[in-house]
Formats: sequence, C-alpha cells, structure tokens
Amino acid sequence: MRAETMSEGLLFKKAGKEDLPRISEFRKGFFEVHEAGRSCEPEYYEWKCYRNVFGEGGVWLAEEGNSVVGVKSLTPKPMKVLGAMVNAAETGDNFVHPDYRRHGIFSRLFRAHLDGVDPQWSLIYTLPSKIPLQAYERKLDCPQIPVSLCSMVKPVRSKQLLKRKLRFSFVAAIVSPLVDIASRAMFRIGTRGMARSTVDVRPEEGFPDDVDALWEEASVNYDVILVRSKKYLEWRYIANPDAYTILIARSKSGATSGYMVTKVHASNDLTWGYICDFLTLESDPNVFRKLLAAAVESFYQKGCAVVLAYVVRGSFYYRTLLRAGFLPRARHPIVCYRNELGKLVLKGGHKWHFTMADSDHI
Repeated sequence: MRAETMSEGLLFKKAGKEDLPRISEFRKGFFEVHEAGRSCEPEYYEWKCYRNVFGEGGVWLAEEGNSVVGVKSLTPKPMKVLGAMVNAAETGDNFVHPDYRRHGIFSRLFRAHLDGVDPQWSLIYTLPSKIPLQAYERKLDCPQIPVSLCSMVKPVRSKQLLKRKLRFSFVAAIVSPLVDIASRAMFRIGTRGMARSTVDVRPEEGFPDDVDALWEEASVNYDVILVRSKKYLEWRYIANPDAYTILIARSKSGATSGYMVTKVHASNDLTWGYICDFLTLESDPNVFRKLLAAAVESFYQKGCAVVLAYVVRGSFYYRTLLRAGFLPRARHPIVCYRNELGKLVLKGGHKWHFTMADSDHI
C-alpha cells in the first residue's frame, strides 16, 4: 500500500505506473531538457524504478489537486563497500514546481520516500546540485562524503566552443585549428605507449560473459565501488531507453580486459561526447589509454566539440586523463544519508571508483 500524507492541501504519495505520464509532462513543462540528454519519458522512469533488476525503487509525488508540484525518485544500485556487498540506492530527480519552492516540499518528499524505503537499502547517496546540496546538508542529515569527484573536459573540435566564448565568429575560425592541433598533440603524448599494446578495442552490442571476471578482479582495488557485474551493466546500458555506445577491450587471447561506455548529445548548439563509465585493471594502463583513444576518435568523427568525464581526483584514471590533455572542470559533491553504513562511509580515507553513470546525471 502506498504511504500518503496530506498537509496544507498537498498530497505526498508513492507514484504508480499510471502516474508516470504526468511526471513526464511535469518535467517537460517546467524544466529544461537535461544537458546530457537524459530521458524524462514515462518508459525511462519505468525502467529505472519498476524494471530495476536489483529491486523496485520508486518515484514520490507532491500533488495539489490534480497537479504534480514535486517529484523525487529512488533507484536501487548494488555497491561494494569495504569488501562487503550492500544494497545501496541513489536518491534523485529533485524537481519542485517554481511556484512551490521554499515551502519544504523537497524535504518532505525526501522524508516521504525515506519512510517508504525498504530497510534493506543500507546506503542512500546522491550527487546534488548547489541548491539541493544545502537542503541535504542542513535539513536532511546527508553530509558530504570526503571524496573528491570532479568533471574533466577536453576540446575535440573547438570551433563550436570558441564561437560561444568569443565575440567575433571569424576569430574562432582562425584560432580553433591551432587549439585542435595542440589538443591532439597533448593527447598523443599522454597516451603514448599504447601502440605497443596487443589489446584490441571495438564497439560491441553488449557485454561479454567474462566481464564478471574483470569486475571481480578490478573491484578488490577499491574500498567503495558500484557493482559492475554483467547483470548490472546490461540493465544500466542495454535495457535503458537512452542510447549508449559500448567499447570492449580484449587481450590477444580474447579475454575482456576493460570496457568504456559513451554517449553523444547536442545541447545549446554544442555537441558533447560523454564518457559515462569505464573499468580496467590498473596493472595495465594501456587498456584504459586504448579505450580512451577509441572513444575520443569516435567523438571526433561524430562532430563533438567537447569530451566530458567524471573521475575521482588523484586516481589512476584521473592521472591518465590529465596527461592526455583533459582539464579539471568542476568538483561534484557526493552526499549520503547518515545511517549506520553512512556513518562508516563518512569517516573517509577510502579509495573510490566513481563515474558519471554512477549518478543520476546521465
């Protein structure tokens, strides 16, 4: 039975599938299309919450009359924390009607979905933007986790970008070839050594069975990491209504030695290439370099202006991107609810692996 609360004319409830079209219309009516092209169609929410292979999540609504005025979601995502498998969940979709802000709807939606959460979800986290971050920290007992996640960018075809930054378009036309040459030179220097590698990288339709072996071997290097089993990857990227490209790296013997998931989306006259997710063994840095080279070449062929990735600062992946000409763009705080496991994670000092697709951002 759905828990429902009425307060000051507002109804808070867990949405059913019949409510998903209304949620979609609410999103489209009052909020811009997500910059990474993340869907807001009913089938997206059905996939995320009701066809989740790791348990049913949900979407919680705030309604006044027949109108949706607030939305919040919870998505089950398995995680490995300090060697133990735990049932984690991401809280996301922080949307409140512009006319109803500063009335506590966001906080009440969070508490409503927290009250309705199965106790099995032992870690609840999110990557909030600036305004929700303040509410999470001050009102909802969700402090920032001491891990430095940042976005990194690299120009691929800089003309689009420079046209937006420079006053005169002819200046962009003159300068952009020089910027692109310098960017490609830095990339070649940063990825040198991969030419000697026997690893082969190709786009594939799905994930091979032995990606589970890669996950098992790679996960021991991290204290906190979302599960990347074949079961999870197929749900996350193949069953997902949004479209992704899957790059698989194979050794000379044919064994899977790494993967990378990418996406392309045009937003505000700028075409972005997103490096959504990746996993390789740190013992062979050329695997990640070759995946990165294949992704960047694909973005170039598709006319992308900029490549964007999320990575933990100071990590093996961060250092590789930095050497390849990627620049740190912004820090992205991660918060978690201060329950028992949350307190342990909040102590810090843990080695994380976290990518853009571990969040609700793409």
